[in-house]
Amino acid sequence: MNRLLPALLAALLLAGCTAAPKTPVPSSAPSSGTAGAEAQTSPAPEPTPSPTPLPANWHRIQPAQDGTVTLAFTGDVNFADDWYIMERYRSSGRSSFADNFSPDLLELMRGADILLCNNEFCLSDRGTPMPGKLYTFRASPFDAVYWYDMGADLVSLANNHCADYGTDAFLDTLDVLKDAGIPYIGAGRDLAEAQQAQYFVVGDRTIAFVGATRAEKYILTPQAAQDSPGVLYTYDPEETLEAIRTAADNADFVVVYVHWGTEGSTTLEQAQTDLATAYAEAGADLIVGSHPHILQGAGWRGDVPVFYSLGNFWFNMETEDTALLCVTLEADDSLTCRLRPCLQSGGITSLMTDPDDIASVLDGLSAVMESGSFAPDGTLLPQDD
Repeated sequence: MNRLLPALLAALLLAGCTAAPKTPVPSSAPSSGTAGAEAQTSPAPEPTPSPTPLPANWHRIQPAQDGTVTLAFTGDVNFADDWYIMERYRSSGRSSFADNFSPDLLELMRGADILLCNNEFCLSDRGTPMPGKLYTFRASPFDAVYWYDMGADLVSLANNHCADYGTDAFLDTLDVLKDAGIPYIGAGRDLAEAQQAQYFVVGDRTIAFVGATRAEKYILTPQAAQDSPGVLYTYDPEETLEAIRTAADNADFVVVYVHWGTEGSTTLEQAQTDLATAYAEAGADLIVGSHPHILQGAGWRGDVPVFYSLGNFWFNMETEDTALLCVTLEADDSLTCRLRPCLQSGGITSLMTDPDDIASVLDGLSAVMESGSFAPDGTLLPQDD
């Protein structure tokens, strides 16, 4: 799919995307300029060694603030071309995809050192809808540029819609994201790739991201295997736990982004709480969920925060509460998790600013909290607080 790269880059320029993934740390290079005869007669300096190239799943970025790392997370996002919310955007007259988000929300999304979103569709112009599925989602390969508008730095493909149009479209999705420079987790051409974490070196800390899914009542999305493509299943969690342990060996902080739970329900499945415990014991430092299409409560596994569902972030034309999760890692390794309530309505997702609206969302979540509680500003508090 390398043929897509020039077209994607051209589309980026035409779209006026100003929020590409954060600028990598520039590598050191000796100056090639000289000034005057004295400079010309001076001994040539020893060349500066080039930095050792990072593996493809490692990324070096400069934090916005020294000593602090900021992470942000959304729930489900859907760019499917024939789906209601995308049709509304294309008929709205809005000049940029970024206009689908309130300016204050977009500032938070783009301002995070790392923003992770759920890519709940395939990116391809091939394939046919998977038999037996009520809803199937496919977006044009050129729609990948919208991740830049949102400020996304990586996406999760560990969900029940990334393979909706068959193997060819699934493999196209991997290629399109790779060619667009958007790392993904939770899926791959084989099990090894699906288990592979994405690592971000931010200042002097390494953050790892692992994705997995157990979202289907009738399991149709293919499971990645030793020699076949698919997503990382966590019905039996052992392969996910192996991925978490590997990430923990290589990183200072491990995020698990998991697709799980019952659609439309705030009641947690036993599997969610059991898996959260297993993930924490394997080395996860933060667990973030999606799939139920609504907000679910949060909780703790020891000192590991768990957000069970962030809901639909930009997904359909329903009016629904959603949220942006903002996480800050301080220089002293302290961790703050703040849920920023939002509203998806009429094809636009906006940050809530009215104190009563914010309190209503947080109070509703507090009623179904698995443990802990929310402060009035959305900060997750330990159970003892």
